[in-house]
Amino acid sequence: MAWGCSSSPKYTKIVIGSICTLLLLGALSPLYANQVRIYPVDSEVYQAIRQLYVVQALSLPSTAGPWSQDELSLMFDRVEEQNLTPKAIPTYEFVRTMLSVKQPSFSLGSSVALEGYLHTNATDFTTNDDWYYNHDKRKALLSLPMEISLANHFYAYAGLELTLGKFDGVTFPSDGTSVLYGKNTISTNMHLSGQIDANVPYRAFGAWGGEGWLLQVGRDKLSWGPGTTGNFLLGDHLQYHNQGRFTAYDDTFKYTFVTSFFPHPDEIWGPSASSGQGNPLVGLKMFMAHRFEWRLFGGKVGFSLNEAIMYQPKNGVFDLRVLNPMMLYHNYFIRSDANSIASLEFDIALAPYWNLYGQLAIDELSFGATEVNLSLDSRHPDGVAYMLGLEYAQPVEKGILFGSLEGVYTDPYLYLRSIHGDEDQAGDGLDSLNFVVALRRWFSDELIYDQDFLGYRYGGDAIVGNFEVGYKEYASWSLSGHLFCMLHGTIDMNSLWTLGDLAHTPTGDAKAYIDAGISGSWNVTQALQGYAGFDLLSKVQAWKPTYDLQLYMGVQYTL
Repeated sequence: MAWGCSSSPKYTKIVIGSICTLLLLGALSPLYANQVRIYPVDSEVYQAIRQLYVVQALSLPSTAGPWSQDELSLMFDRVEEQNLTPKAIPTYEFVRTMLSVKQPSFSLGSSVALEGYLHTNATDFTTNDDWYYNHDKRKALLSLPMEISLANHFYAYAGLELTLGKFDGVTFPSDGTSVLYGKNTISTNMHLSGQIDANVPYRAFGAWGGEGWLLQVGRDKLSWGPGTTGNFLLGDHLQYHNQGRFTAYDDTFKYTFVTSFFPHPDEIWGPSASSGQGNPLVGLKMFMAHRFEWRLFGGKVGFSLNEAIMYQPKNGVFDLRVLNPMMLYHNYFIRSDANSIASLEFDIALAPYWNLYGQLAIDELSFGATEVNLSLDSRHPDGVAYMLGLEYAQPVEKGILFGSLEGVYTDPYLYLRSIHGDEDQAGDGLDSLNFVVALRRWFSDELIYDQDFLGYRYGGDAIVGNFEVGYKEYASWSLSGHLFCMLHGTIDMNSLWTLGDLAHTPTGDAKAYIDAGISGSWNVTQALQGYAGFDLLSKVQAWKPTYDLQLYMGVQYTL
C-alpha cells in the first residue's frame, strides 16, 4: 500500500462531504461545560495556573498530568484573585475564560500548519535527535481533533493528523532511518509523498469521571514531575502511552494508578521477529505505577512518593497477583520477571515568585546491608538520579516573566538491567528487563520498533544543566530563550548491564552537547498564529566540536 498526495475525485468528494457533515452536526449540538474534559501535559491552562501558584507563593499544582477540567478547576480555586496584583489579572482571566468554555456534545475542529526548516550542517546533524525542533515538536500539516462530551461525566477524544512520519526507511529490528532531519538544508512539513505517518492518532481515549475522580483509557501522553528537561519516572517525551489511568484527589491529597503496555523484547528481538505486519505479538511488557501526592503546611510544600514496576513475563501470562494498586512492588521479589523503581518529588514555595523543586529516583540501588557482604565484582551497579531546580514567575505588564534553572545527574546504569538480575547481560535484546520501551510504528508495510527511555529522556550516564527565561502574554504573544548543556558518557539504552561495574557518570569518552536558542509566537488573530525559533547547537567529543545553526518558522490557522 503506497501513501501519497494523489487520490481519486470520487474519494476526495466523499472525504470532504464527511468532514462537512461532521462539522454541521457539531455546530447543531447543544453547548455545556464538561468537567471530565482532559487537558494534555503541555496545556497552556495548566502552565498559567502553575505560574500563578509561584506568583502567590503556593507549592506547585499537581505535576502528574494530564488533568481533567474538574481537577484544573480545583487548582484554580486555590488562586486568590483579591491578592493578585493588577498585572496578574490578565493571566488569571485567561485561565477563567478557558475553564468556562462550553462544548457541544460532539465537535470536530480543524487546523492547518505550514512549517519550514533550515540548518547549515547536513553532515554531522542528520537525525531526529540532532534537532531541537524535532519530530515531537513539529506540527501536523492538517489536524482534525474530534471530541465527544456527554452528561458531564463522559469525554472522548481522537486527533486525526496528516503529518510526516518519524521515519522513511527501516533498519530492522529496532530502528528506523530518515532523511527528514538533516540530509536536506531546507525542508518543510509539506513533503508528503510516501512519508505520511500512518500511526495516528497519538491522542485517542475515553474518560469517565466526576467531582474528585477520573478514569481514562486509551492513548495519551503522561508526565509525572516538575522537571523542565524531563522527569525520572514518566517523561513527557514519549509520544504516547497505551494506558489505563485512575486518579482521585481533593484539596490536600491526590492518588494516581496507571498501567501502560509495550512490545515485549521477544517481539522485537526473538527468533520469529520480522518487519512485517505478520510479526507475532508475544510476551507481556507492562509498566504499572502508583503515586501519592500531598500539599503540606498550608499549601507551601508539595511532596509525592512514586513507585513503579516493569512487569515482563516471557510467556505472556498476566498474573493478577501483581495488579495491586497499593502493593510495595519491590517486595514481589521476582527479579527475573520484573524490575522496580521508586522516586520522590518535592517543591517548596520559598517566597512570592520563587519555587524550589527536586526529584530523586532509585533503580537497582546497592546500599547499606543489601549487598554489603558481596565482593565488588558481584555488586549491582548503582541506579540513582538527582534533580534540583529553581523556578521563577512574576507578573509584568499583561503577562508573566518566567525563568528556571535546573541541574540533573543520572547514574550510568539507570533504567538498565539483565533479565536474569543476578548475572551479566547477554549480548542481545532478549536478555533485557529495562525501563526502555518501544512504540510500534508502521511504514510502507514494514514495522519499526522505535525505542526510548520511559523516564528521563536522556537516560543514565548524563549530567545536565538547563537555563530558561521568557515572557508570555497568554492568547497574545511570547518570547523565550534557553541554554542547555549536557555531558553524556558512553553508556546508552543499548549498553549491556554488568555486575561489578560501579563507574560514575560520565563514563568513557564522554560527549558534550550545547544548545542555545530563542523562540517566539504571535497570535495575529484568535485563529491565526505565527511562530519561529533559532538554535545554535554543538557536539564536542575528544575536544573536536561540530556546529549547526537551525531555524524553523511556521504559521497555524485553527477553526
